[in-house]
Amino acid sequence: MMGKLRPGHLVEAAFWLGLCIFLYAYSFEFDRDIEIYKYGASGWPRAIILLIAIAAIGQLIHHYVKGDESSSQMISAAVDDGSEEAAHEAHHETVKWYLSTFALLSIPFIYMRVPEWFAGTSEPGDPGLHTWRLIIAAILVAIVVYFIRHHRVRVMLMLPLFFASLLEDFGFYAIAPFFIIGVMYLFGERRAKPMALIMALIFGFMLMMFVNILYVGLPVGNIEPFYSFGSWVVTVLQ
Repeated sequence: MMGKLRPGHLVEAAFWLGLCIFLYAYSFEFDRDIEIYKYGASGWPRAIILLIAIAAIGQLIHHYVKGDESSSQMISAAVDDGSEEAAHEAHHETVKWYLSTFALLSIPFIYMRVPEWFAGTSEPGDPGLHTWRLIIAAILVAIVVYFIRHHRVRVMLMLPLFFASLLEDFGFYAIAPFFIIGVMYLFGERRAKPMALIMALIFGFMLMMFVNILYVGLPVGNIEPFYSFGSWVVTVLQ
């Protein structure tokens, strides 16, 4: 029984599963024991390969049950959702809107460059550079918080880039919870208790996955007190 599968669905699934088999076989080339990681050098690559295989099988099952009908409906709804009229009514075609959007999306790049200009150096350990990074980061975060209530779509596009730009200096462990809460807020959640619970579950799962299982070195930051906090979390978890 083929269900609603087409030959293209089978070819796509075969490609991804074949790639997974190839990558898994290749992982034996660098499978070495690591003193601090019981799963060895091939542990986390094989975990990624497993996730790809699960996704491919899940997509094949989805096509078997639904075919292309659900995808076609989603595309049709996206094309005919009134977004063009809404953008026109909200004045999203004006020069001012484009300039403000550009300014908002430039925030991550401002953080990556401006502190070095003020400090006159790019040396990572320079105390003056750390001070300017703290000041600029505080100002930019305040700007993002201001815009997050009125320009959610644009902030949603910018926030992952801003989060990535802050990781090296402030560390994953200190700022990831705020990033998760920010994403939930952008998607419309306003209840404090559910937000706190979901943030704790997602953050806890990520810590367990990357620190305890995969032993992936997440950034701990290089600015105090964020560096000390990140190092303390890693010490506790390991």
